[in-house]
Amino acid sequence: MAGPQTTREALLAELLGDVGGLLDRMEVLKVDLPEVADDAADKIKAAGASSAAAIQSATDRAEVRIGDALASLQTAARDAKAAAAVVAGSARRFALLALLTGVAGGAVAGAVVALALSRSLFG
Repeated sequence: MAGPQTTREALLAELLGDVGGLLDRMEVLKVDLPEVADDAADKIKAAGASSAAAIQSATDRAEVRIGDALASLQTAARDAKAAAAVVAGSARRFALLALLTGVAGGAVAGAVVALALSRSLFG
C-alpha cells in the first residue's frame, strides 16, 4: 500500500491511528478498572471500620468520664445535703438558745424592775 497522497488522507490515517491507540487503552482500562475500583472499595471499607472503631473508643472513654463525673456530683450532693442538715440543726439550737436567753433576760429585767418599784414604793 502506498503512502497517503493528499493531506486529507494523511489526516485520516493519523486519526485512525489515534483511535486505534484509544481503543487499545480502553481494553486495558476494562481489565484494570474493576481491580482499581475493588481496591478503592477495600480501602474505603477499611477506613470506615477504622473510623468506627475510633468513634466507639472515644464514646466508651466519654461514657466512663461522664459516669465518673456523675458519681462525683452525687457524692457532692450527698455531702451538701448532710452539711445543710447540720446547719439547719445548728440554726434550731441557736434559735432555742436565743429564745431561752431572751426569756431569762426578760425574767431578770422583770425582777430588777419589780425590786426597784418595791423599793421606791415601800421604801
